[in-house]
Amino acid sequence: MKRKAEFIKKTALTVIFLAVIMSSFAFGVTENYTTENDPLVSLSYINGVLTPAFEKYVDEKVKNVSVDEIAASLMNNESFKEYIASVIAAQTHGGVSGSSASEEFMTVELAAGKKITANGKCEIIVRKGQAAAFCTSEGAVKDLSANKILSNGDGVTLGNFIEISFSGDAGILSLYTPTEILIRGEFIVGE
Repeated sequence: MKRKAEFIKKTALTVIFLAVIMSSFAFGVTENYTTENDPLVSLSYINGVLTPAFEKYVDEKVKNVSVDEIAASLMNNESFKEYIASVIAAQTHGGVSGSSASEEFMTVELAAGKKITANGKCEIIVRKGQAAAFCTSEGAVKDLSANKILSNGDGVTLGNFIEISFSGDAGILSLYTPTEILIRGEFIVGE
């Protein structure tokens, strides 16, 4: 009961304090207002007061954070990981190598001659173009839609669900034209 009374007193004092501050702020702003020298008071206030104060605040916050903390925070952020995966996917069309991991399907366009190598378990659906499986061990690339195991060089049927359960030298190779695929899992894009 005593805590509740203290809480009510503190809350009331806080509200009164804020009301006094806000009213004195409002009085000070209206007392100094003139339109002769400054017809756009709101713009000048933003440019002269708010922007420098915000820049100072950001500068102080940035000084207190290390590069390692920023990097660790970004690497734990799922949106950032998805963004990096989409950048890598967009660059594969131009022939840039990269790697990614995704829990959801993402679209990757491979230029002719490029390949995706599984770096763990991958699931792939070829949407357009021509692709072939490559693998060094039997059973690494499975066409689950056709219920068969693909050997090295076997063509991949458009729209079929392909699973690669071998980390290393197994994946999908884009043949003669750019190939668009959906992929989920850990993979490396390369030559």
